Amino acid sequence: MGWWWCCWRRTSEASEEDQREPLAVPSPTETSHEESPEVEVDRDMGQTVSQIGNKLFPSKESPPKAEATVVVEVDETDSAAFPRSPVSSSPKYPLATPRQPLRQTSITRKSSEASISETPAKRFKGDTTYLNFPFLLDEKTIDYVQNNKVMFIMKGLPGSGKSTIVKAIQEVYKDSVVCSADFYFMRSGKYKFRPDKLKDAHQACQNKATASASRGMNVIIIDNTNVRNWEMKFYLTLAREYHYVPVIVEPQTPWCRDAHELARRNSHGVDESIIEQKVKGYQEVLPLYFGWFFNETDSISVLKISNEWLKHCLQVQDFFTEFSAETGLSSIEGLLNYFNRSSFVDGGATLHATAMFTARGKAENAMEYINNPIVKTAQGKAFSVDIIGYVITPFTIGARVKLAPSMLQLWGNDDEEAMPENLASNEAKKTHKQHRDSEKLDANENSDSVGDLSVLISESCQNTVIAVPQDQTDRFCPSVGKGSRAHITLGCAPGVKPVRTGFDMISAVAFERKAKERGEFGVSNPSEKSFIVPGGVLRTYGECCWIIYPENKLVVSALFSSYT
Repeated sequence: MGWWWCCWRRTSEASEEDQREPLAVPSPTETSHEESPEVEVDRDMGQTVSQIGNKLFPSKESPPKAEATVVVEVDETDSAAFPRSPVSSSPKYPLATPRQPLRQTSITRKSSEASISETPAKRFKGDTTYLNFPFLLDEKTIDYVQNNKVMFIMKGLPGSGKSTIVKAIQEVYKDSVVCSADFYFMRSGKYKFRPDKLKDAHQACQNKATASASRGMNVIIIDNTNVRNWEMKFYLTLAREYHYVPVIVEPQTPWCRDAHELARRNSHGVDESIIEQKVKGYQEVLPLYFGWFFNETDSISVLKISNEWLKHCLQVQDFFTEFSAETGLSSIEGLLNYFNRSSFVDGGATLHATAMFTARGKAENAMEYINNPIVKTAQGKAFSVDIIGYVITPFTIGARVKLAPSMLQLWGNDDEEAMPENLASNEAKKTHKQHRDSEKLDANENSDSVGDLSVLISESCQNTVIAVPQDQTDRFCPSVGKGSRAHITLGCAPGVKPVRTGFDMISAVAFERKAKERGEFGVSNPSEKSFIVPGGVLRTYGECCWIIYPENKLVVSALFSSYT
């Protein structure tokens, strides 16, 4: 099915009344005489998709029209190529609050009221020496973590300070669950290690972690040494399966690799000779990439909203005609299902914006980035991500991200990177044309990844997405220089890898820059056209590159971490 469908299927089903409710958008007569009332909402609570829809798409009835002298003519007699039904017709998925609400996010709250967690955010008050972690000291991060699904995976040698970090996490997050193989060897309050039972101990730890994840516990702590990176594999896979953001935590103590000091400090009496072997075998964490990771609730909201933008674009005949020709698809339904997330290495269930692709230390400047103190300090910190627009090509659909100064410090990708030849090919179009005659897709195509998690998903994560007016300065050239490539891949054409989105974004920025330098959009280049769509402007720069410029941006909270 489509790129948004598999993620929506993971939420709880809406009530019959919600399913009948279309996206509530004021009519043109209502908006022409008075402004729509602002939605009063706590920034930390977010807005429902319906509330965001009211702000993003202010005109429900009027069809998209071109700016200036550009005219859009729709041949409504050709119902096969361009259906009569308006884009505002009732969608096939619910846009209202699910049957299992997102922990009180269905109501409006003032900033003075409590967040969805019953326990207020509380910074760690003890000795913070060697405990300079944002999830212990930054209140915004603490509030985010305790209301979402985060898995802290400890990694460190015996005596390096892991237990101190775990106790601090437990003090801040009262409902956190600790999973440790050491618990298996505790008898009457005393630690009695048996080498022949080590496999059973780790199995017990994995069982507890799985049970906690299946219950949707907000904070899970894996308290093992994880000296070799393969030892974390089970928990990283578990986090991905249950949509947790994993944060690998290593002690900051100056003796964390000093075998003599570790032998003196460890609580289990591990011999120095054994610790020396562990020090020699200790593996550095080499992630595939770093980035800002959304929770599953926000991911679904952003995908739904993006799908609405795509619907509006498909009401513009130039857009429809060009994409129909490029993809071989002749219906709006087929084009809505064109982009998918099946090629995503992380499974595609949640969204993220990549800060740096490190290729497990093999990419250019990867080790310098991995060892950067700023990057290390930011691990597990919450940020606000601004989605300012969308870029659509026959290969990808991506959300544009505007990076704040603090986020630019973590940006390591090359904004001028040339596209590799294998990505510049027409592989996507060739692949899809083989299937262009089978446009009727099964709505349950991705149901195998849904399981029984719908209730847990709706209850465990906080909705943080809000729509706010964005600065219209340089509206049609909003991103230049460092960070201009920043994006979120929403979907890819069949056979296309998500990495392609970044290169499509680079091309879009280049088109904008050239148009700005000329100063007369659409005059010297007849391929450039601009159309007014509900909530914004849609522009084409030729070469099948279309860009959406919304009047309102989306602001979403995300956790900085890595994918290992």
